[in-house]
Amino acid sequence: MYKFIIMTVVFLCGASIGGAQEQEQEPRKVTIIHAGTLMAVAGEDTLAEQSIIIEDGKITDIQSSYISEVDDAEMTIVDLRDKVVMAGLMDMHVHLAMLWGSNKNSADAALKGVSNAYKTLMIGFTTVRDLGATDDTIFKLRKAINDGDIIGPRILAAGNIIGVGGRENCKECNGAESCRKTTRDMINAGADWIKIYSSCSGSKLCSNEDGSPMFFDDEIKAITEVAKKYGIKVAAHSHPRDSALQVLKYGIASIEHGSFINDEAMDIMIRDGVYYVPTVSVMDMLEEVLEKAEGSADMLAHNQNFYDNNPGKIFEAYQKGVKIATGTDAGVVPHGKNYREMERFVELGMTNADALKAGTINSAELIDMSDELGTIEVGKIADIIAMVGNPLEDIKDIENIVFVMKEGKVYK
Repeated sequence: MYKFIIMTVVFLCGASIGGAQEQEQEPRKVTIIHAGTLMAVAGEDTLAEQSIIIEDGKITDIQSSYISEVDDAEMTIVDLRDKVVMAGLMDMHVHLAMLWGSNKNSADAALKGVSNAYKTLMIGFTTVRDLGATDDTIFKLRKAINDGDIIGPRILAAGNIIGVGGRENCKECNGAESCRKTTRDMINAGADWIKIYSSCSGSKLCSNEDGSPMFFDDEIKAITEVAKKYGIKVAAHSHPRDSALQVLKYGIASIEHGSFINDEAMDIMIRDGVYYVPTVSVMDMLEEVLEKAEGSADMLAHNQNFYDNNPGKIFEAYQKGVKIATGTDAGVVPHGKNYREMERFVELGMTNADALKAGTINSAELIDMSDELGTIEVGKIADIIAMVGNPLEDIKDIENIVFVMKEGKVYK
């Protein structure tokens, strides 16, 4: 009897000690990607037969051969030897949880957001900048993705757009003090960026070349000064010539759309490092609108003017040296086709390499994440995608995404 009791106690103690030793010696978990063609940095030469070593969500090493072992590690090998591998793509202008009309509610916005986030990640876009949502749903969606409860890209969110005159889906500001308060409110709600409507929508006649800016100078100044105090950047929706020239006086970080920016605006953007996010994907929608030829004669002429002018302005800015980042305006155009921006860039005359750079390196710089994202280099977050075909040769191969990893976790 006593012997049995003593032996049992010794066994239990031994199990406890052994378990602790096993826990201390648990091997590291390492993923090795065998990349047949590696586009580590968009615009630079590709590399053949590379091994990307990933641990704890980051790239820890890149070796110029296919390796299969790492010391003291439990390994998962991903075979992409017949694929082109590159950094995760980015879209700098989306609306994941934006609804229109009088019957919108938070539940519908949330359902839309979950669906759109999933579509976006599955086509290789691992980071997005959301520049306008119906309510605070986008902040909840961002948290749910960060917590791992929902599948989607990394989100930098602006929350509600700040505008004047009671625009739909806007936080209204009228007068400098009102604009100052509204900007503080959005930042306190969790905004990573501030987005302002400095001109009316492209769907309205007042967005034409000679359209008037929406804000007074003291209102813009109030918004940008508050944002600067909190270390938050400002993106400006702008179609007319003069709205771009106005906001560029106050230290904004990006011009969205910029349909009628002129040489003066481009020169300022180059001087101050302001990014151009032209949302040229909207031309897909505009082509359909023009083909149907519905609406008033004035509106048809307005849309035709946009279509005839905007692509040329984008290529002019590119040739001049304005920094350009990808931004589709997904939510106005369909989610899940974010690759159209880069395809449109190439159709305008941009090189394939520069189009891919706009969707990786440039976008990472715009959001101040160049040290973490945009390229496949040691020390960076393991946001990695792979595709069939080579988008450096045919940009449409960017549609053929077969592998998606975000922060070291495989989602596709």
